[in-house]
Amino acid sequence: MIGLMRAATFEALTLLAMFCVAMPLKYLADVPQLVSAMGPIHGCAFIIFLWFTIRSWAEGLIDGRGAARLFVGAFIPFGGFINKRWLHQKMKENNALRSH
Repeated sequence: MIGLMRAATFEALTLLAMFCVAMPLKYLADVPQLVSAMGPIHGCAFIIFLWFTIRSWAEGLIDGRGAARLFVGAFIPFGGFINKRWLHQKMKENNALRSH
């Protein structure tokens, strides 16, 4: 679950870098190079995040509804940080169930 939280954070950071830095520089300052660099980085981060999401779902750490929540949240700026908080709470719940 920690890998999924890290992947969600990295994906969220790259999405924000695209929306808040690279795209404004491309359209407002006519500097498209940053989008060309950040695009593949964000694409890799998104694929890694999807892999961790599917893996966590297959292992039973999250259910289908949770996987869908994570997937939709990945398309929303700051959604990855909300997902990370949700995953942290889910991890606490799983640990509490195991300790009893």
